[in-house]
Amino acid sequence: MDSRLRPSQKTLLVLSPVVVMVLIYLFPTLTHVFDRTRGLIIAFVLYWVGICFVMGLVFTRPVRLGKLYARPAGFGTADYIVLLLLTCLPVLLVFMISFLPNMTGATPKLLALAALLALINGTLEELFWRGAFISQFPHSFRFAVLYPLVLFTAWHISLGLIKGASFHGGIFALLAGAAIMGLLWGWLTWKTKSIYLSTLSHIGVNFFAFTEVLHTNFSF
Repeated sequence: MDSRLRPSQKTLLVLSPVVVMVLIYLFPTLTHVFDRTRGLIIAFVLYWVGICFVMGLVFTRPVRLGKLYARPAGFGTADYIVLLLLTCLPVLLVFMISFLPNMTGATPKLLALAALLALINGTLEELFWRGAFISQFPHSFRFAVLYPLVLFTAWHISLGLIKGASFHGGIFALLAGAAIMGLLWGWLTWKTKSIYLSTLSHIGVNFFAFTEVLHTNFSF
């Protein structure tokens, strides 16, 4: 590992793949030890609070949050249009692919739960997977975007191993979607040095994706 890296940078680079390995073990294990619903609740609380929130704050530092969530500034009109298109395009795609086919089964209770989960997951995941890395590596595309992209994609393996889980297109579609979205959100963060747009896009994507996942795997 590059000796020029700061201790906090080295720690993030070493801890993040360990986190992924723990998640790949944790999610399927808890859904087998407990019933699927309770296992998922426990696993996601541990993931959101212990990893995304705590580690996200540790590596971004609370004093930097204002800058990290700042709206993009200093771009020309054309650049703003591109940024907005890249923010909205994945949301529109997931709306058409995942949400529209399940609109008839989208009850108010399901939509409310999907919205809540999307808000929590999208916000906290961006804090760690994009915020922590861009804060620690503001001048390294390799470590700020590509490195967390691989790990962000890999952690979704744990979801594919959940007991009795079913995803549109299977686990390979799940991983491909995570990789494409992760690359897009990473580029938005790199370009703006902010997780403002990536968080909005992530929440939107999660809302429509979670609606489909909840409708397919649970009864409402």
